[in-house]
Amino acid sequence: MILMTACLGPVVLPTLSLAQGYRPQPAPSTKPTAPAVPGTTPAAPAPGTSATPPGAVVVPIAGGDVTVVADRLEEVGPDKLLVATGNVEITHGAARLMADRVEMNRDTGDAVAQGRVVFYDGENQLTGRRIDYNLKTGTGVVYSAEARTTPYYRISGERMDRVGESVYEVHKGIFTTCEDDSPTWSFRFGSATADLEDFVYGTSASFWVKDIPLIPFLPYFAAAIRRERQTGFLFPKFGSSGEKGFYTEIPFFWAISDSEDATIAPIVYAKRGIGTSAEYRYVLSEQQRGTAAGFLLQEVFKHDATRGDFSWRHDWAIAPGLTFKVDGNIVTDDKVLSDYGDRLQQRSSQRVESNVFLTKSWESWDFVGNMFAYQDLTTRRPVELNRLPDLELQAVRQPIPGMPGFLYEVDAGFVNFVRDVGSNGLRADLHSVVSRPISVGGLFTVTPFLGGRLTGYDKTVTGFHASPGITTPLEETDNDAQLRRLLETGVDVQTILARAYHVGGFWNIDAILHTIEPAIHYQFITGHGETRLPQWTDIDRLGQTNLMAFGVTNRIRARTIGGGATEEPVRWEAARLSLAATYDFEKNQSGDVLSTVILQPVDRVRLRSDLAYSTHGQGIQNATNDVSVRFDPVTASIGTRYNDPGNFNFLVTGFSVDITRFVSVQNTNNYDMRTSTFVESRVSTDIRFDCFALNFEYVHRHGRDDEVRFALNLLGVGGPIRSSVGLGTLEGTNNAR
Repeated sequence: MILMTACLGPVVLPTLSLAQGYRPQPAPSTKPTAPAVPGTTPAAPAPGTSATPPGAVVVPIAGGDVTVVADRLEEVGPDKLLVATGNVEITHGAARLMADRVEMNRDTGDAVAQGRVVFYDGENQLTGRRIDYNLKTGTGVVYSAEARTTPYYRISGERMDRVGESVYEVHKGIFTTCEDDSPTWSFRFGSATADLEDFVYGTSASFWVKDIPLIPFLPYFAAAIRRERQTGFLFPKFGSSGEKGFYTEIPFFWAISDSEDATIAPIVYAKRGIGTSAEYRYVLSEQQRGTAAGFLLQEVFKHDATRGDFSWRHDWAIAPGLTFKVDGNIVTDDKVLSDYGDRLQQRSSQRVESNVFLTKSWESWDFVGNMFAYQDLTTRRPVELNRLPDLELQAVRQPIPGMPGFLYEVDAGFVNFVRDVGSNGLRADLHSVVSRPISVGGLFTVTPFLGGRLTGYDKTVTGFHASPGITTPLEETDNDAQLRRLLETGVDVQTILARAYHVGGFWNIDAILHTIEPAIHYQFITGHGETRLPQWTDIDRLGQTNLMAFGVTNRIRARTIGGGATEEPVRWEAARLSLAATYDFEKNQSGDVLSTVILQPVDRVRLRSDLAYSTHGQGIQNATNDVSVRFDPVTASIGTRYNDPGNFNFLVTGFSVDITRFVSVQNTNNYDMRTSTFVESRVSTDIRFDCFALNFEYVHRHGRDDEVRFALNLLGVGGPIRSSVGLGTLEGTNNAR
C-alpha cells in the first residue's frame, strides 16, 4: 500500500469504460459501449497500440487519477465511495496493486484494500492482509505486512506505516534474507525504520536462529539494502580467554561520505581492561587513497598500562612516473603484538617498520627518496638505525653516447643515519660501472666491466665498548671525515643452450623447451681508506675482494595444447635445477653451495626446495622446502624451515577439503622439531547455506591460551561477524605482520 500511494499520481492511463454494476465484457466494434460509472472516463487507445486491455477505467479522485480493472466496479452512497471487487488491479506506470476488494473515497482520497493484497513497485513487492491508505496525503498502514526488495531482502511486521517515499515504520517486525517460512536467521525488532531503497535500522532487537533467540537483546541494529555501505552498529563479537577473560566488542560502521568511511569498535577484556580498535578508509581522488588503523587498550584490570598499535597507509600517484607512498607503523611496546596479535607471523614479529617514499622514474633514470624508521621488538635499548633521509639516484644499464657497444650504469646515494645508542652520521656514495658485452662466435657472451666507488663519511671509528643488554660491541666515533676509494673490475661469462621437444599431447602438453644456462662472475676490488669506517650497512663492509661466483641453471618450460582461436596455450616453468657456489681467492676458501629445485609438472602439483650447504663440514645451513598438491576437492601442503645459525627447525603443514558443496575443513600446523612442540595449530570448518555461512575455528598455541572462535556471515548484511577482536581484526594492516 505504502509504495502504491507513493506511485499513484495524476497521469491518466488509456482506459476502456465499464458499465455500472456489470462484469466487464469486450464490446463488439459494431455496438455502442455501455454507460460508464459516473465520474469515470473512457480512454483512447494507448499510443502505438491498437487497443488497451478491456475492462479498464480511469477513476478521478482527490489524490489524482488512477486506472482500475476489476470483475465488478460500482459507486455506493452519497460519499462517492467506489467499490471494486474480484481480481482488482490498480495500475500507474510501473506500480501495480492487486487485491480481492478495494474501496476508495474520491473526495477524501481514503482507500482500503483487502484480501490477498499484492503491490509491485518496480523490483519491490509488498503483500499484506489489508492496506489502509490515503492517496491525497500519501499516508497509510499495511497490516500483516511483508516487503520484498531485490535481490533477497525480506522485511515483515504486524503493521507497516508509510512515513515517506518507500520508507516505513515497522512495528513488531522481522528482517532476514532467507527464503524459508521460518527463517534460518532473522533479526526481530520492537520497532524499526525501513527504506526499501536504502537501509533498515531498529531498536529493542534480538537475533534468532529459526525459533531460538540466540542473542535475546540487541540495543540497536542496522543493515544496508541494495548497497554495501550504511552507517550503523554491526553484530557484536564475543569470546573467552584464560589470560584475558571474557571479552566483547561492539563495532560501529560510519559511512562518512561516498569517499570515506570508518569502523570504530569499543572493546572490553574482563581480565585486562577497556579499549577500542578503529579503521578509517578514504579516497581523495582516483590517484590518492589511504587507510589508517589502530588498537588502543588501557589495562585498568592488570597494571594500568597503555597498550596499542597504529598504522597509516597512503598512496598518491602525483603524475606519470611520480608517486608518493606512506607505510607507517608504530607500537607502544615490544610485547603488544605478542600479547594481542592473532597469527603466528604477527605474534612473533621482531620489528615494526615505517617508510615514506617519493619516487620519480624517467626513461633510463630512477630517483627514490625514503624516510625509514623501525622499532626493534627484541631489545629494550634504542639501537634502531634509522635512515632519515635515504636518497638514491640510479641510471639503469644503457649505451654510452658515441661509444657503440659500451654500456654504463650509475648508483648515487646519500643517507643520514640516526639512532640513540650506537654510532650515527652521514654517508654519501657514488658507484659507476662501464661494461662491454662481446659475443664469441655466437656461442657465449663475455662482458668485462670496470668501475669505481667513492664513499664519504662524516665519522671515523676510534674504538669500541660493551653496553648492557646489547650483544655486539658499540662503535665509538669522532667527527673526522674520511673518503673511501675503491676500484673494481671483473668479467661475466654466460650462455644459453636450448632445445625444443614436441610431446604430442601427453598430459595436455604440446611441447617443452629445455635450456641449460651456465654463468661465471669474477670480481676484483681494491682501494684505499677502508679502515676505521662505521659499519652501518653492507656498503660499508666492501673492501679488498677477489671473488668468483659460478653456477648453472637447467630449466624445462612447457606449453599446453591451445583450444583454437578462443583459447591461448598456457606456458609455465615445469622444472628448474640451479646450482651455485663461490670461491674467495682473498681468503683462499670456498663459500656455501646453493641449490634451487622447482617442479611443477601440472598446475595441481608444485614443489620448491632452496638449500645452502657448507663446504667446511658444517652441513646444511639453510633449507626451505614446500610441496603443494591440489586434486579437487582436496588441497594439501607441507614445508620445512631450517636455519642452523638461527637455531630453528620448523615443519609447516596445511590441509583443506571440500566435504560437500556446503561444508569444508581447513587445518594448519607450525611444529618446532627442535623442541617437539606445536607452536601454533588451527582447525576450522566452513558451513555455507543459501542465506548465511558459519566458520568455527580452534587455535592452539604452545604455552599460551587455546581459543575457540566463530565467524557468522549473513547474506546481504555485510560482515563477517567474527569473534576475533582487537589487534587480530587489524592483521595485515601492519607490514610487520
